[in-house]
Amino acid sequence: MKNIKSIITFVTTVMAGRTALQRLRQAREDGDRLELIDAVLNGVVLVTGTIIIVRRLRRGEDEA
Repeated sequence: MKNIKSIITFVTTVMAGRTALQRLRQAREDGDRLELIDAVLNGVVLVTGTIIIVRRLRRGEDEA
């Protein structure tokens, strides 16, 4: 059950990453530095979250 939750979280994180990329592109087109910084920081949060989820999945597989 724990792995299913991690997989669902991973999928939603990937979808959020797609949105972050769209926001990054839009901020670059508009030349809005504040939006650009926000989009980059959101990207960093998504990368960190993905790494944590992958770590949880690996630990779950090692315990099985």
